[in-house]
Amino acid sequence: MTYIAATATNFPPNYYSQDVLANALYKFCAAMDLDFDLEQIYRFFNNVQIEGRYFTLPLEPIFDQKPSPEATARASIEAALDLFEGAVITLLNRANLTPEQISILASVTLLAAVPPLETRLMNRIPFSPQIKRLPLFGYGCAGGTVGLARVADYLNGYPQDAAVLMVGEMSSALWRGSLQLDLFTMIKQLPNQPELYSDIISTIVTAALFADGTTAVLLVGDEHPLAQSGGPRVVDSGSLILPNTIDLMGMEVADIGFRNILKAEVSEFAAIGVHKVVHQLLEKHQLSISDIDYWIIHPGGPKVIKTIQSEFALADEQVQLSWNTLAKIGNISSGTVIYMLNELMQQQIPNGSYSLMIGMGPGFAQEAVLLKW
Repeated sequence: MTYIAATATNFPPNYYSQDVLANALYKFCAAMDLDFDLEQIYRFFNNVQIEGRYFTLPLEPIFDQKPSPEATARASIEAALDLFEGAVITLLNRANLTPEQISILASVTLLAAVPPLETRLMNRIPFSPQIKRLPLFGYGCAGGTVGLARVADYLNGYPQDAAVLMVGEMSSALWRGSLQLDLFTMIKQLPNQPELYSDIISTIVTAALFADGTTAVLLVGDEHPLAQSGGPRVVDSGSLILPNTIDLMGMEVADIGFRNILKAEVSEFAAIGVHKVVHQLLEKHQLSISDIDYWIIHPGGPKVIKTIQSEFALADEQVQLSWNTLAKIGNISSGTVIYMLNELMQQQIPNGSYSLMIGMGPGFAQEAVLLKW
């Protein structure tokens, strides 16, 4: 098995209450004199049950300037590197390892950067020039689960190695022009294209959900000195793609920058896919739902949490970690499940306990990782 030796998180300094964010978007749209019921902004921001979120890029300048997609991308990459650098240094310090002792450095993000972020980070942290690199792009909210699974696969083949997985997103970049201009364009076109209404609502819900944050995980093979009982071990993983569902979730490039896609049908398709991937994974190891002691369910939104809870007949306390995470930091996409894992790592988990990590992302993909403590 692969062992999880340490975890770390790092968040930007800007933390905004949900009310502040809703007011900002409302005022911006109201100033454009749009023929649309803007009170829906408050309704959807309230419905997602988030108290506040971290933003890397400050909120205030969106009223004073409209930066180009190029400027926003550049600022996002530099800000992400700052946060990842802090998270990885904290991680290595907790494990008492030097950068040269890491054999593979993996990154999960939606930031389009060439060279990728883990390569750029090598110019800040003295990893070995011979280190293996594994950039994982395009997984969205499923990214943390996928990253954990793929790094574990590598360590099963190289059991003496240590790996660092860094996972995080800069969703506040969407507030630097693209979100506002997207809403402006679609609302202006709405009288002649009423089918755009659902896309407008999707855009508002996206604005209400996503936030920034970075996380990091140290994983080691079972022949590494840090491989020891007491912490979580990656037992196995499972993946499932539902065919013909690529339009449910994702990100596309538009004239105004990046446009996030999140359709209302996500929760119902999640129930179908998660049911299959979870039961296949558990049956493979002769386990049942009742054997899972701790659930790490990506809080994609209230509907997603409620759907998964209903699908597996989970008690309220079994999904409380998802609700607490959603309320405190919102949806930080790929890094959310790693944040939740970090929260569990602070607790005294009895040896022999099982955890199940579940993520959903573009594709439409369902990902699961089985952990044993």
